Amino acid sequence: MFHRRRIMARMDPLAVPRLDRPGPRSPSAGDLLIAAPGMSDPRFRRAVIYLLQNDDEGSAGVVLTRRYGGDLSGLDLPQWLLDGAVVHEGGPVAEDSLLALADRATAPAHLCRSVGPGICVVDLDGVADAEPFQPLQLFVGYAGWGAGQLESELARHDWLVVSSDPFDVLATDPEKVWAKVLRRQPGVIRLWATLPPAADRN
Repeated sequence: MFHRRRIMARMDPLAVPRLDRPGPRSPSAGDLLIAAPGMSDPRFRRAVIYLLQNDDEGSAGVVLTRRYGGDLSGLDLPQWLLDGAVVHEGGPVAEDSLLALADRATAPAHLCRSVGPGICVVDLDGVADAEPFQPLQLFVGYAGWGAGQLESELARHDWLVVSSDPFDVLATDPEKVWAKVLRRQPGVIRLWATLPPAADRN
């Protein structure tokens, strides 16, 4: 179970052109949340979130689009893990916590809890005794919503829910994930990827 904190991500409808978009669908663990252009909260501007949980008690996920600039060298983790992983700012909740996602095909089965297609959460308490494996993504903190909060934000069109691809989660260039995911969407939604950064109001 994830600890949750109220996170509001509001849209300014005047910040970007009005684009027709599909009605929100109910997200599941393993789906992606794409921040719509004009997101006013800088923590989620041009963000893509990988959902780890969505149920009656709330929702939680990790941001795929923010590279972590801090130092993890003091953590009690194998050096092969720290050297080979892409480290992300996972979100504003529990920023003293660390979570790992990996390719389900290469991670040791006994350390791997499946989340979505091809992806699993890794038990970091057990990696010290494991043989090195890659690819691996580390997340400092996570994003969380209370019961019903994400549904309210979806109804406001703050987020677009789409299916994930393992390559989205395992990307080595987090800054490009938002545009890459949008470009493969059908219809006018793919045009969001061409909007300039100025479309997101400070």
